[in-house]
Order: sequence, then structure tokens, then C-alpha cells
Amino acid sequence: MLQMDRSKTGKFRHRRPDRQGEKNGQAGEEKEPPTDVSASSYFLGGFSINYYYGTEGYEWISKISGVSINNHAWEKTGSSFNIGNNNYYYANDGYLHIGEGFETNPATCVITADGYKPLTLSLDKTNHSATVVANGSESGDGEEQTYEVSVDETVNGSIALSATSGVKAGSKVTVTATPDSHYTVDEISVRGTVSGTKVEVNNTSANTYTFTMPKEDVTVTGTFKEYTPENVTIDGIKLETDIFGNTWYMKFTNAGYAAAVTDVIVNDVSWEAKAYSVSGGGAYRKNAEENRLEFAKMDFSSNPTIPALKSGDVITIKADGYTDLTFKLVIDNDGKATLVEDDGKGDPYELHVKIDGSFEAAVVGQKDYDGVSSASVGGSSSNKNSAVKVYGALVEKDTEPADSDWEELDNMSKINLDGSKCSVSIVPDTENGTPKDSDSGMEGVYMTISSDLTLNGTPKDAGQYLISITIADDQGRTATSNALPFRIYTGKETLADQISVKNLKQYESGLYAWDIMEPWVIENFGSNVEGQEESVRVPKDLEAWFGSHESGTYGYLGYDIPWKQVVANHIPQTLYIPDGCNLTLTNMEVLSSVRIVIEKGGKLTLSDSVVQGIIEVKEGGTFSMNYDAYSGTFTTGASVCGQIRMEDGAILENAAIYSHTNYLANGNTADRSNAEAVVLANGNVTVKGQVFVEGDSAGSEGIGQTALRVQNGTLTLEEGATLVTYGGDGTVNLYSEGGHALELENATITGKGKLVAIGGYVLWGDGGTAVTGNGNISTEEVFLQGATAYTSNKAVPGKAVNGEIKITSYKQHIADGTLLVTGVDDSLANLYWKTGIHPVPPLDQFTTFPVDDGSKDNGSTGDNGNSGNNGTSKDNESSESNGTSGSDQSKITSVEVKGIEKKSGISTSISAETIKNITDNAGTTDVTIKQEVKKEDGSTAYTVEVKATDIKAGNDLKLMKKDAKTGKLILVDKKNYTVSKDGSINLTMKNGGDYVLLNSTDAKAAANEIKKTVKATKSSTNVKQKKTTEFPWSNKLNMENVEKITYTTSKKSVLAVNKNGKITAKKKGTAKVKAVVTLKDGTVKTVTMKVKVK
Repeated sequence: MLQMDRSKTGKFRHRRPDRQGEKNGQAGEEKEPPTDVSASSYFLGGFSINYYYGTEGYEWISKISGVSINNHAWEKTGSSFNIGNNNYYYANDGYLHIGEGFETNPATCVITADGYKPLTLSLDKTNHSATVVANGSESGDGEEQTYEVSVDETVNGSIALSATSGVKAGSKVTVTATPDSHYTVDEISVRGTVSGTKVEVNNTSANTYTFTMPKEDVTVTGTFKEYTPENVTIDGIKLETDIFGNTWYMKFTNAGYAAAVTDVIVNDVSWEAKAYSVSGGGAYRKNAEENRLEFAKMDFSSNPTIPALKSGDVITIKADGYTDLTFKLVIDNDGKATLVEDDGKGDPYELHVKIDGSFEAAVVGQKDYDGVSSASVGGSSSNKNSAVKVYGALVEKDTEPADSDWEELDNMSKINLDGSKCSVSIVPDTENGTPKDSDSGMEGVYMTISSDLTLNGTPKDAGQYLISITIADDQGRTATSNALPFRIYTGKETLADQISVKNLKQYESGLYAWDIMEPWVIENFGSNVEGQEESVRVPKDLEAWFGSHESGTYGYLGYDIPWKQVVANHIPQTLYIPDGCNLTLTNMEVLSSVRIVIEKGGKLTLSDSVVQGIIEVKEGGTFSMNYDAYSGTFTTGASVCGQIRMEDGAILENAAIYSHTNYLANGNTADRSNAEAVVLANGNVTVKGQVFVEGDSAGSEGIGQTALRVQNGTLTLEEGATLVTYGGDGTVNLYSEGGHALELENATITGKGKLVAIGGYVLWGDGGTAVTGNGNISTEEVFLQGATAYTSNKAVPGKAVNGEIKITSYKQHIADGTLLVTGVDDSLANLYWKTGIHPVPPLDQFTTFPVDDGSKDNGSTGDNGNSGNNGTSKDNESSESNGTSGSDQSKITSVEVKGIEKKSGISTSISAETIKNITDNAGTTDVTIKQEVKKEDGSTAYTVEVKATDIKAGNDLKLMKKDAKTGKLILVDKKNYTVSKDGSINLTMKNGGDYVLLNSTDAKAAANEIKKTVKATKSSTNVKQKKTTEFPWSNKLNMENVEKITYTTSKKSVLAVNKNGKITAKKKGTAKVKAVVTLKDGTVKTVTMKVKVK
């Protein structure tokens, strides 16, 4: 036991007991501290412990490194006089003095010494006693030793610990610091309570720290300091979206800012912080790792309590260590989002909407007004009577939109609408007399993928209604449009009442338009014609009559009557086009109960309309169709299913006329099969401009419809006029015949224009005839072409002329159709008009050629089967080199075959089987076969003609070529083409063109004619010295017949001649130039000319 006495001088002296009980540990291990501890009061205050020199206690005091009381470290002092009622300790020369500056009594004192295990004492300052509590490895119960964690008192903040007692060495302890407002953590430190050793502290996140528990009690000390919040501005925010455009990212340049956020306030409402992605308004996600806040860009809820962020929203962000940040989100009319200072004015943009167009009037009970089955977004229209577009504009507030600001509100619009919040209003127009309780029976349909505003439902109460739309965009902006009128009629209105001037729109010219006919269907006429029932004369100044403004959507006039009633001329209603009226009827269907009468001085043009009945054109009246007089161009879309009847003195001007009589129902009645002419000219009729007429495909009559019939009069083509007619085709039914293009009955077609008539094409039936009947054709030009037929059904090609037709036109093309092997493409296909697709026929295909005066008036053809100019073949081609054919020329039958392409050219064979099929079908061998050889791509390589009678085994034939312009024959080569034993003949051609195989007699005659053309225009000539001239060949010589020419001079000193026949005079004198001509058939002819040089 250590005894502590005080001497008279006030100093302690040692009593040195014997050293005993010393406990030495092994080398390298901590020693046990002394256990024989006794304390007394120190005269200055505090405790005093003393060991004599040479004892273990004396050694232990010399090694003391720290003293802590109640987890507070006492400070070591170098003077014992500093000890008292304070927090100091003194250890030296066997003396340990400990200040008693602690409040809790008794107190736990831990003493650490280098090389010794800690010693824990319980100090009681009431009697200054010291009792050993724990000594070295002694734990009292044999369990693993634990330690205490205490916290120093703090100011301007608080400290919280994850554990305060029973903490094992090596455990991790978390310290959470919470600064008071406007304060921040200055330092967090941890020290051993006894040793005073500083423990390493880690700052893991904002205001959170950790340390590892040592093998002693520790004390945590936290200090806080006042701070000036860091300023953050909107310039430090980068606004982005995720790749799907569903989430806003607000990224911050201030490091750690997102983690410091404590609140987000939008429009004065705090939003909830979420730990996961957000899908609507009222919440945000704090993504500390990416230093950003995340907000929903759009609502995925159909009815959100708080909407997602939108333009004009004011956002305030609060964050520890930062000033509050307030700004405004603005999304402009391009959809670009920016963050700006809050000016207190909210969204700077204002949404505007307008509707433009018109709603066509409806009739009570009308079905499928716009063909929309439901009002849902994404519906489609098949029967569209509305012509209304929705336009929007997004401009700055208090600014009227300019024209350039408006855009159609469809899926391409910059303005993104919220379709669920867009609505259409339909209300009675009470100011115009519609009762306020009227029900239109309709609902508006606006689809945000389209700018169309349409209507759905069944019209109910007659009257006028006002239609408007209210829209909302994805930013919550709303706008309501102007209103457009919508009229519902009873369906019992009369044309006489509705077509009055009060219902028409007047143009600046003073003329009127019915834009659009209301109601869209008028069955009853009434009358405005004195003395007549169900008769209406349109106003003289009515220029345009619209059934709708969309092709295929019609206004309907009249009603259906049986076709036999139309044929019997029992037509109950009449529409008059009066003198001075020039009316265009657009998008109308005039049903068969209506007869249209064009009176003298009146004119009617059909545009994209259908006439099911009769049109009568009186003397001085004019009819036009599918022609835009303003632009001077032809159009498509209008058709006549009845008949146009041109009376004496009537005018047909600029009209593309085609019929659907057999395959377009007579209203709701399918009772019509008709082959009668589309246009009937009775008397003297005039054609002006360009007129094209085509009959409909054959119906149950079995023959295509006739295009034009002229009877008992003259059809006159004005100068420069063109009249093209096509017989209806026979392709709907397999064996139908092609229709006649032109029928004449005691009639003449004349004038300084061009007439084209082409028979209707077929599948397996007889080809259509170009012109039939009796009469005269004396136009400036005529192009008559019979239609092709095919061998499979022993069909007969169409004739160019059938009947007693006298043709005296100056330029002609008159050709019967050809018989082709079934499956071969029709060589005449390029002559036909694709009505409804092409506005006009292929006018460039109708080439005619002048005919000799002797053959111009060819008299009557009768029914002899020859073409109208006594057998002139297609394009006036002839096997004679001078172009004369006469009635001795055999009938030409064409066939088409595919050639075999080789390096040497394209080969073909005219087979004995083909010849037999053609001659058997014709019933005669007096047939010329024209074989058209096709390339692999379907284009024509060349054609070759041969008389069937010349194809005999062993016959040698000669090949000649036809001049493309004159039709005269040209020499090809000098070889013989021999008919093989099987009766076929083969040839290979490298160059294209039209070729003829001739027997030796015909070939010799043709060659002799060509040889006659090898001559000079003069036998002598004069040339001045040093001048040149050319050898004067006759212009009848076709150089294609020439293989080569060799020129020589009798006196080279007088003149020279080159290989091209150019003569150069050298000096005065006379010489001869000799030209030796070798033709392609091997014939040689010499021509000389005397030349005098002056």
C-alpha cells in the first residue's frame, strides 16, 4: 500500500516499502498496473497518490500518459502547484496529483501508462479516496470488455450517436451532427477519455461521420460555426430531359447541392420527396449521386390531383447551406423550356384557337355525316362533309396572333394538346330563330392527330346551330374558338326555293356561286318556270354550283327512276340552263329523274360530277366536261351514265366525256345495260377545241358502248379542233365485243380538224370497229383504227371502216385491227385512253400521212373487209416502194413473238404453224403476215412482213427495209433467205426497223426502181478555179441503199475529187468525174459528169 504524508515544509516524502508482488509480463506485452492504490487529499486540493522509489508503482507513475475523469481528459501540468479544484494532473518522481474539477461524484478515473494496461479508479472527493474498479485484463465477469462513448456539451447544434455504451473495440460508431439554423459543422473530433489519443473520424455524407471504437472510452466533441449561406442562381441549373422525354432533370453545377435540398415548393405548395422515379405532379426525386432533382414532365394519371410541371410554374428550392432559390419554368411556342427569374406574371404565353371552313348542311335523319363511327381520338372519316380545320397560335400575352403565328393543330403542330381536355360545343343559334331546347343530334369530333373538326351522329331537329371548340395544351393553357354555323334541313325543301339569289354567294364580278348546295340532297323541284311543274331555270348569273368541296362527295339532285322510263322519255323533272348562263356543276350527282336542258346562249360544264339521265343541248347551247377554262387544262372525275343529245345548232366544246352507264348504279337502282351512244348528234353540230368521247365497257348487251353517233346532219370540226372517239371495251365479260367508236347514219363529219376513231379493245371477243354506218368523212386529218383480236376464240379483229363510208381526208391513217396469238401483248395498247387517270388520250400517237391525189377520194368501201382507203395498211405502209397499194394488196395480219437475243442480233422464226393459223382464220392464203419481234424487256426489236403465199419450202426470199418516213423500200443485203423444209423461215437482225421479205420477182422489181434513183441531177457543170462543188446526186437516191461510191477524175491536174465526192478546181481546163456506185444488193452502176474549170 502506498502511503502519502505531508512534511512540515508542505512537501511529500516517500516511504519506501519492500518491493513485493511485482507482476512482470512477458516481453512485448503490457504490464498490469498496480492494484495497491491508496489516495489522500492534496494540500492545494485534489487527490494525491504516492509510491516509493524502486517500487513497481514508482515505475508506473513515470510512465503515465493520460488521465480522464468521467470521459473527460485531464491536462498534464509540469508543476504540482497547479493542482487543485481543476482539470489538471501532475505525475513525477513517484507522485501522482489529480485535480478534483469534476461535478459528478464519485467519478470514474481512467489512468493510462506506456507499457501498462489502463487502470480505472473510482474517486470520491468527499473523502479523497481512490478505489480500484478495473485493473488491466480484469473485466470483472470474464466477458469481452466494452467501452463507453460520451459527448461533450455542444453549442449551436447537437450531436447524436448510434451507440453510447457497451461498445466493443473495433465497432463502427456513427455520429450525426445537426447544426442550428444559420450554423454549420465546424469540426467533429473523437479522443480516448484516458489516453487523450485522437481517433480518426470519417465524413461519410453531409453532417454524418463515423469512427472505429478504440480499446478505451472515448469522448465525441462537436463544434459549430455560424455561416453565410452560399448563393445559388438559375445559371447554375441545366435543364434536360431523359431520353424518353418523360422526366425533367434539373442538374446543378454547385457540388453537393442536390444532397443539401430540404424542400421543393411549387406554386406555394411543398412537393413530396421520393426515393424513386416520379410519374406525376406533387413529387420530386433527389438524386444526390447525379447532383440533380427529377420531376415528371407529363402526367401518367388521367386525373392528377396536382399536375406535372408546366409553363409559368414558380419553383422554390430550399437547401442547407444555400440561400433559397426561386425561379419560373417557361415553355415557349417551339416547345423549348427555360428557367427564368420569377416576375410574378405567371406563364408569359397565351394560347389561341380558331376554326376555319364550313360544315355542309345536313338533313334530318341523315346517316354517316362524316363517316365517323365514334367520337374517340383516332377515328377516321370515309364520308366527309365537314371542311373545317382547327388552327392554334401560342404568342406572348396581350399580343394578337399574326397570320404567320397560326398553325394547323395536328400531330405535326408545335403546340402539344391534351386531347382529353379538348371539347366541341354545339348549341342552337337562338338569334337566328332556332329554339334553345333544340337538339342537333350531333357531336363534334376533334382528333389531335389531325386538324380536322368533324361531326358524328344523326341530325335530329331542323335549325341552325353554332359549333366551337375549346382546347387545352400540355402546359394547362386553354382557349375557346370562334363559332361556325351548322344547318340541319327537313329534307322536304324544293330546288326552286333553295336556288334563289338570297342563298347564293356573289363574286366581285357580280356573278354568283351556290357554295355549297343546301341541303345536300334535294329531291323536290317545285317550279319557277311559268306553266311547268317540277321545272327550275337556274339564275342567269349563277356561275358555279358546288355539291361539296371534296372529290367523291356529292350533292344529290332528283331521285331514281327506272331506266326504261328514261328510255321512254318519261322524265318528270327539268333543269334549264338559260341564255347568258355559263354554269359549272362540281361534285354533283344528278339522278335520272332530272333532264338537263341547255338553252340557246347557255353553257354547262360538268366538273367531277355524275349525270345519270339525259342532257339536251339546244341550238346555240354549249356543253363542256372535265375542262378547266380558267387554266385551259383538262381534268378528270366527271362522267355521263345517260346520254348527251346534241340538237341541230348545238356546240360541243373542250370536253373529255366518258361513260359509266353499265357499271355505275342508277342511284340505288342497278337496272341499266346500255350500248347506245354516249353522245348523240342529231342534225348540224359544231365541235370546238378538243373533244374526247369513250363508251363504257360492255354490259349484258355483249358489246361495248358506242362513243358517238351522228345522224341526219353534219358534224363540223372547227379549224384546229380534234375529236377523238373510242368504242367501249369488251374486257369485263370474256367474250364481249368491242364497241364502235363512231356511228354514222346519213351523216357527214367535216372541217379543218382531226378525227380519231378507235374500236373498243377486247379479251377474247371480236375487236371493236372504228367507224360504221353510212356517210362521209372529209376532215383535214383522219385516224381510223380497228381493234386487235386474239386467236384463242377465233375472234375477228375490228375494222377501220365498216359500211358505206366515203373518206376524202388529206392526211390519213386507216388500218384494220390485227389478229394476235393469245397471250401476246396488244401492239395497239399505247393508242388507248385511260379515262379517270389520264385527262386526255395519247394524242401524240395518232400519226397520219398525206395520201396521193388519186387515192384521196377512194369511194365507198362497202363490206368487202378492206380498210377505208382500199387496203392501205397501218401508217399507209405498202409492199410497193412507191407507196401505192391499191386493192390488190393482201390483208395484213399482225402477230407478236419474243425474239432470241444473240451477239449477232435478235433472231426470230416465222413458223409454218403461225402461217397456218392465220390463213385458216382468214379463210384465205391472200394474207400478209406482219410479225413484231419483242426484246426481253418487252420493247419492239423490229417487225418483218411476208406474204403467206411466198412461204414455200425452198423459196429464196430477199430482205428489204421500209423507210420510216416515206414507207419506200431500202436494200439490206445481197443474201438469200431460204424457206426451210418445214415451211418456216429464220432471220437475225442487229438493227431495228420494219422489214419485208419479198419473192425474187417483187425484189427484183423493187431493186430496179432503186437502181433508177442512182443518177446525177446534171451531166456537166462549170467551176471557177480554186473553188469547190459537190457531185450532184439526185435527191431521190436514198444513201441507205448504197454500199460504197468510188470517185475518180480523168485529169488530176485540172481537178481533184475526194472520197466524199467533193470536187476541187485546180486550173483551167475540162475533165470528167466518174462515180462508181455499188448498192447493198451487189448491183454496180457508173455515173459520169463533165466539169469545166474557168
